[in-house]
Amino acid sequence: MVVTTKSTIVVNAAFLREIKDSNPEFYETIDRLRHVCEADDSPARLCRNLTRLLNQLREQLALQFSLEESYGYLAVPSHADGFLGEMAVVVQAHHGMLYMHLSDLAEQAEELQYRGVEPRQLRVLVESVCEFEFRLREHERAENELIERSFRLF
Repeated sequence: MVVTTKSTIVVNAAFLREIKDSNPEFYETIDRLRHVCEADDSPARLCRNLTRLLNQLREQLALQFSLEESYGYLAVPSHADGFLGEMAVVVQAHHGMLYMHLSDLAEQAEELQYRGVEPRQLRVLVESVCEFEFRLREHERAENELIERSFRLF
C-alpha cells in the first residue's frame, strides 16, 4: 500500500523578506546593468561592462535563488491556500528559467568580447539583456506580492 500526501509550495514570507532585504548588492547590480544598457559607450567598453556585470549578476542570482528556495519556499500539505500555493509554484519556477537565460547572456557577452565586438550582435545582446532585466524585475515584483499576500493571511 502506498500512501501519498499532496503538497503545495507556499511562501515563508518572513524569511523571503529577510533574504531580499539582506542583499542590496543584488539589486544594485540589476540597476547598474540597466544603466550600462542605456549608456552611450564605445562598443568595446559596453561589451566589457556587460560581460563583467552579467557574470557578477549570475553569481549573485545563484546565491539569491538558492537562499530563496531553501528558506523562502516550503512544501506543505495541500490544504494550504490554493491561490497562493499556485502562485508560489509559478513564481518559484521562474528561478531556473531566469538563471539559465542569464547564463546564456553572460556566455554570449564573453564570446562577443573575446571574438571581437560586432556592433549588430552587440545591439541584439543589449536588447536581450534589457528584456531579461525587465523579466527579472517582474519576477521580483511577483515575489514581493506573494510576501504581502502571505502576511495579510496571518
